[in-house]
Amino acid sequence: MRASEIAIRGFREASGSLRRFLTAPGAEGTLNRGFAILAAVTAVTAWFSETFFFPDEHFQILEYMAMKLGLTSPADLPWEFGAQARPFTQAFLYYLIAVPLRALGLTDLFDLMAVLRLVTGIVSLTALFAFTKQFSQQLERDDEKRAFARMLPFMGFLPYLFVRTASETASCAFFTLALVLALRGGGRRMLAAGLLAGLAFECRYQSAFLTLGLMAWLVVIARQGWRPMLIFIAGGLAAVIAALFIDRWGYGVWCFPPWNYFDVNLIQGVASKTFGSSPFFAYFYLEPGTIFAPITVVLLIAGVVAAIRAPRHVVTWATVPFFLVHCFMAHKEERFLFPLAILATAWPVLAFSGTKVWRWRTSWAAKAVGWSAVAAMLFLAVYPFGIRPHMKMAKYLYRTFPAGLHAYSFDAERFDSYPMVQPKPYRVDILFDIQDLQTALAKGPVYLFSNTPTLPVALPPGVGARLQYSEFVLARSNAAAATRIMCAAADLKREGPIHPPKLTFLTLFRVERGIANDAAPSPCIPRWSRR
Repeated sequence: MRASEIAIRGFREASGSLRRFLTAPGAEGTLNRGFAILAAVTAVTAWFSETFFFPDEHFQILEYMAMKLGLTSPADLPWEFGAQARPFTQAFLYYLIAVPLRALGLTDLFDLMAVLRLVTGIVSLTALFAFTKQFSQQLERDDEKRAFARMLPFMGFLPYLFVRTASETASCAFFTLALVLALRGGGRRMLAAGLLAGLAFECRYQSAFLTLGLMAWLVVIARQGWRPMLIFIAGGLAAVIAALFIDRWGYGVWCFPPWNYFDVNLIQGVASKTFGSSPFFAYFYLEPGTIFAPITVVLLIAGVVAAIRAPRHVVTWATVPFFLVHCFMAHKEERFLFPLAILATAWPVLAFSGTKVWRWRTSWAAKAVGWSAVAAMLFLAVYPFGIRPHMKMAKYLYRTFPAGLHAYSFDAERFDSYPMVQPKPYRVDILFDIQDLQTALAKGPVYLFSNTPTLPVALPPGVGARLQYSEFVLARSNAAAATRIMCAAADLKREGPIHPPKLTFLTLFRVERGIANDAAPSPCIPRWSRR
């Protein structure tokens, strides 16, 4: 058989399998189509989501990997590296992907990060598919199966979370797979379940409480014997032992990061002292504080009700200890509950099936909540949104100045970019007045950073500026208007009852003598300090 005939035959078989997958009858087909929608959006999100939800997913994962690739200096890593308080397992897994890709010619780090996001998304989708199939099979009534299948594509937060190179995302995927394999039982599956639970722990130590809940359910409710439980524990211990060697590889010395993490953050209380503490009930207002507020509120209510109405279910046993432990911890962030993302898809059915609320699942209110999540999902699929990003500027600098950059800024805080993608060499000097700018111009053209899309100062006679790049996409036509909005937001933060987040559209100008000025002057200067 010719190669072309083999290829055509393989394509036809794959097309047939996909058609059967998407057109399966009943709730199964609905579930498959919902999964396919989330998979497609996840792939798009992986490409566009260049920023991060929280800096840890970059600095404590990708920068750790970059350090082992020789791209980041250990001195540029966060304080946790010096304290040996973070696991290297996830960075090591990414390293195993990055090395062969770079050897094959994929040297652009932003393209590499896109691949890592896609791989993370694929692993997360695998965990979601396995869990939804397992949970759907456990449902007894057809209306429960249909409702669960129809709800899946409206869990719009999943694609954005799935492509995060964060410890929460990795632990979510690994533990969910561990739970599914443990439910299916069998010696090999229990061993694999233990390994995956150990991997979840070695990505994020707090997932130990998920595993403890699962183990308690296996013993108390499922009545598992001692032999499968020993196999499960052996798998987990194997992962922890392997992580000892991985951490030795990462830190260069023998150490035990789980204890260091416990000592630094819980005994010494560094996290709560540095980043603040919140009351026991804080997650009930922290979690809704995102673009997915309506669906998050519903899921929080459903999670509480599910724990009461389904006390013997494995999802309850796994999630309740994890949730309560995080409520008791002083320092709280919404991302700390992200490992529950996949398991949370089961909460509405467990909570409301068979109640009067169950009839509301087709109401206009339920549809409004679901479609709001879809709208947010589609927005985040193409627009990179996150905390303290400036990844757009970092990408521009990385690709435009491969031989290095010496720039200047009148702003108090210089943009240091991210260590792994910094132009090398890279330097930003602070200017204090126009005389400093003239001194710099005496040596030639100057690259000038600004936190607004307009020039921060009036230029001297005979000096012009050209806009090189701005994170504000309409900088060439509406720079002054954008700066006025930034000033208004700054005034509101300083004097109003509402304190919006700081707006910064990082912009780079090329300033030199003897050229026409095409950069907009600043109509005002945003003052962000409070009264």
